[in-house]
Amino acid sequence: MPTSPTRDLPTRFDAYEIHGVKVFKESGNKWCEQVPDHEAEFWSLYGHIPGQGLTVLGDFTTRKHTEELYARITGRRYSEGSDA
Repeated sequence: MPTSPTRDLPTRFDAYEIHGVKVFKESGNKWCEQVPDHEAEFWSLYGHIPGQGLTVLGDFTTRKHTEELYARITGRRYSEGSDA
């Protein structure tokens, strides 16, 4: 395998965030918003792209599962605010 990239790669994430999310419905419209964990219906893992903002990497039924995926990606435990 080559040791250097043979093509341009996308920008790496420089941070990750986990947020509780809730689905709202009103007048036939439906949308999701970040909420405190005690109000969350599910949790999302986000990657931060420098100069572009956040992109969702996945939605999970428990915060624990979301934090486990973060640990598998980064090799470290998630702690609130340290990786934002």
